[in-house]
Amino acid sequence: MKAFGTAGVRGVFNESQTPEQIYRLALASAFVFGKGRYGVGWDGRKSSAVLSRVAAAGIAAAGSEALLLGLVPTPATAFGARENGCKLGFSVTASHNPPEYSGVKIFDSEGMELSKQDEARIERGMIVGTRMDSKHLGEVTDVEVLGPYVESMLAKFEVLREGLRIVVDCSNGPGALVTPKVLGTLGHQVVPLNAQISWRFPARLPEPTPQNLSETASMVSALGADIGFAHDGDADRLVMISSAGRVVPDSFVSIMVMKALVKKPGVVILSENTSSAVEEEALRLGSKVVRSRVGKSFAEIEEENAVFATEPSKVVDPRWGMWEDGMYAAALIADAVARDRGLLELVNSEPTWHYRQLNLPSSVDPIRLVRQVEDEFGRFRIMEVRQLDGLKLIFRDRSWIMFRASGTEPKTRIYCESRDSARLDELLEVGKTMLNELSTSGSKSR
Repeated sequence: MKAFGTAGVRGVFNESQTPEQIYRLALASAFVFGKGRYGVGWDGRKSSAVLSRVAAAGIAAAGSEALLLGLVPTPATAFGARENGCKLGFSVTASHNPPEYSGVKIFDSEGMELSKQDEARIERGMIVGTRMDSKHLGEVTDVEVLGPYVESMLAKFEVLREGLRIVVDCSNGPGALVTPKVLGTLGHQVVPLNAQISWRFPARLPEPTPQNLSETASMVSALGADIGFAHDGDADRLVMISSAGRVVPDSFVSIMVMKALVKKPGVVILSENTSSAVEEEALRLGSKVVRSRVGKSFAEIEEENAVFATEPSKVVDPRWGMWEDGMYAAALIADAVARDRGLLELVNSEPTWHYRQLNLPSSVDPIRLVRQVEDEFGRFRIMEVRQLDGLKLIFRDRSWIMFRASGTEPKTRIYCESRDSARLDELLEVGKTMLNELSTSGSKSR
């Protein structure tokens, strides 16, 4: 049985993911990692309110103590697991997925998402015949984590004399409990949007794509804001919007945070689908770049003693914590821009690399995909084929395209980047046509 995807476990509530499955996951996790404390936090979805109690029941059944951390953003659960000496922290969230989804992300004692090895240990625990429940139930205790999380973040910054005017789109998620408060306390003028927590996500879908953020982007411009920030449903992601109302490429978020954090050469971890623009900036700063699998970039931090890690719209500062944190990233970028207004020029500048992601509702056999790419993409002069995570083709002009099965939804994701927008469109069209043909032929053969 394979329970884990790219980031924890996810599915449609009461269809592909049931309370029984989450109970077994929590029970097996507490059995495998041994008796102790386990934190449980949850987002604003109706399913999360239910499944958080189910997870706590599984932990208690294993004879361990479940700490209910409350309705909090996912980074606060990671923080709470670390600060309260937990063996693991369970964030009950479906993150950026649509409202009907539910899910659980699991963090280790340092607040880092589990390694593949630890995920495999839990999966093995879920299928063994050994009795995992204890004769003595563990306690279930309420623990306040949001206050300490906010206070710890505020302690990282100084209050500004002259802050920015910032629009913050909280995506109707628990990021609304943190980002507006933190930025306002630090001296910024904050205009919160979608700050009422709702499982319906009435304003927009929780994934912060340019399409979903079109109205937010218009408001940033109309309100004369210096910058706009937008979260996903659990606030581990951050997307920026320029004062002109343009959704800024994810690479700009990574570059802005890297400029603020990387003061001397070191190792930076970039996921395989991170823009070449980020790699170029890292090399300009004298850093060594290590590429990693999507969703596991942050597991490389300790091994490489890295100073920074990033994926599209996600960043980690190891000095703050070993988790992705869109709220901390917002505070960091706002502080840097307020102190150096020249950075607004970067936010408002045109990208040197054109990057796009497509999500196709299809599943393709990776072996057939590898066989097909040479025929379809050979004319673009393939320089390198990489299979670190999915399939990535790098071309002679440094353009690239990457195919990867989603770890959270039944989709295939295409990532593509080029300095030439026309070449980007061409590569994407070839990739999309190829996937559709492979998907169709695969369906017929079955």
